[in-house]
Amino acid sequence: MNELLIQPKKLVINNEQHCFDANAAIYTNVKDINISYLLKLVGYTGEVRYKEFQTAKEYSVLLIGTDEWLQKTYEFDHPEKYYLEVGTDCILVAGKTPEDMILGLKGFIRISSEWEVLPTLSIEDYPDISFRSVHTCIFKPDDGTEKEITTVEYMKKMIQTAAISGYNHIFIEFWGMFPYSRDYAHWPDALTRVEVDEMVSFALDDMHIIPLPAQNMTTHAAWSRISSRKHTVLDQRPDMEHLYIPGGWCFATERPETKEFLKMVMDELVEAFRNPPYVHTGCDKAFGFGSTEEDRMVSADVLYVKHLSFLNGYLQTKNARMTMWSDMLYSSMDAFYWKCNEHAVNYLPKDILINVWTHNNPGMHWKDPAFFEDKNMETVYSPFMDEGSIESMVTLCRERGSKGIVQTTWHRPQSAVPYVILSGALQWCGKKPSKDKVEEIRNKWYR
Repeated sequence: MNELLIQPKKLVINNEQHCFDANAAIYTNVKDINISYLLKLVGYTGEVRYKEFQTAKEYSVLLIGTDEWLQKTYEFDHPEKYYLEVGTDCILVAGKTPEDMILGLKGFIRISSEWEVLPTLSIEDYPDISFRSVHTCIFKPDDGTEKEITTVEYMKKMIQTAAISGYNHIFIEFWGMFPYSRDYAHWPDALTRVEVDEMVSFALDDMHIIPLPAQNMTTHAAWSRISSRKHTVLDQRPDMEHLYIPGGWCFATERPETKEFLKMVMDELVEAFRNPPYVHTGCDKAFGFGSTEEDRMVSADVLYVKHLSFLNGYLQTKNARMTMWSDMLYSSMDAFYWKCNEHAVNYLPKDILINVWTHNNPGMHWKDPAFFEDKNMETVYSPFMDEGSIESMVTLCRERGSKGIVQTTWHRPQSAVPYVILSGALQWCGKKPSKDKVEEIRNKWYR
């Protein structure tokens, strides 16, 4: 049997061969669903037609090559579960929801590309981990730092690879490259709104993966890499220094002008990403936080909790859930500079999604997830480019029943592609694909 990137929970292979027909009729009982792009990835050219199926009123169904083939009753006893049936001349994909059905279609796309001759088969499958996300960045091309390509073209390659590899979300972090309405809030060579919409539309409408905005709204306030020594706002408008602490690394979070600026940031990101369910607010590496003249007599812990609560409260009005890096609140491995007293977490809203991370391998006794989850806060874990770290975090996430994984790529998106593919497979099924299989998927979808 061919090695598959994602090993299904149940796979039955029959002795016959599927006969592909690019012009096969395509039917679905889901109204107004755009799956033409995904179908073209397999080679289908026909129009998708709407049809109600009397035997599948409670399912979301896709039929290719027939409008009648519904062989059995399907039980959806796990979130995101789908069924895939491949016959000699027809295909069935069934899910409880349209999103589940699309996961099944992506499963069909994967096996179609992995088998030179596709046999008839049946699959029942669902992912082990619910929140499966990539985190990737868009940098200023000429900021003087070493990094790989982060153009819109390459962002779309990452979106496609993530969607095929089993992810359901992708965070896109802007480093001075989002075209905010205040021109000093981005570099002159930032993306245009048309380019941002192109990425968002490709993710949502074509690849059916949810794009999520990320923008540091506490620290990294220069919106450029620390090694570049550039500041997106102050290099262009030094008169805006009142928005920042001295040096500009953190926002001056207590000032009304800063709050209005950050509201603008949140408003425009939420609008551009079509009301996303999550917004990543960063909040890591808080060098010098709380060091404005008027703040120097106030506890940085208090200021930090107040600021995080402000961000969370405003995002709630947008129906978006705040996500943040965890290191300033607690870190057992990485943060040796200032961080809050551990008791500060007790005063934070419990609906903030905590993104715990380390670039090291935490092993199976990582204290960070338990620290937050014991306080009734959900966590997602972030590995980088290290197989051991990815395997440990995915295993720990599964065993603890944590919310999910945010696989990072940072300044090395091309180099990180194999780790994105590996991590996606492990999150879905817990089985590690071979390096040859990972490379095959990379060459097929990140091209």
